[in-house]
Amino acid sequence: MRIHYYFIITLITCILFLFGCKETKQNNQENERIAKSFIKYWNERDVDKIISLFSDNCLYEEVATGRKYSDKDGISNYAISTLSGIPDSKFEIINIVSNDNLSVVEWIWKGTNSVGWPSMGIPATNKYFEVRGVSVMIIENNLIKRNSDYWDWNTFLREIGVQPSDES
Repeated sequence: MRIHYYFIITLITCILFLFGCKETKQNNQENERIAKSFIKYWNERDVDKIISLFSDNCLYEEVATGRKYSDKDGISNYAISTLSGIPDSKFEIINIVSNDNLSVVEWIWKGTNSVGWPSMGIPATNKYFEVRGVSVMIIENNLIKRNSDYWDWNTFLREIGVQPSDES
């Protein structure tokens, strides 16, 4: 009787483990799909779809500039501003790694600084650039709870032909 008990406990544990692994794999695949959609919508210049990927209680952080947006309106304004400054913006996915609650996307941002951002003191230079970066997404309930973009601001400024004000 005791062997039968251990067999059943072992069988239940194995079944739960297998279902848990399946669920984990599904979560990983869903989080990878969300990360791919994030890049796709930036490339499509579809701000509404970008915003649809975020939870209501979210944070978007552009680490290079220190800018943070803690609601969908802020993220929307940020996306519109970014895309209007570089109208031909494109992101190329290099790699995506996902797990249960995280996706990391390595990308290359490409474009031409044909408009610039006058509000930031960045004029149009008509120079093409390519900047490597990473987006780290915390995902809960199939929505991005937090996104942090890491890329090199100084490389970007050099590539578009604008020197940082603190360089001599």
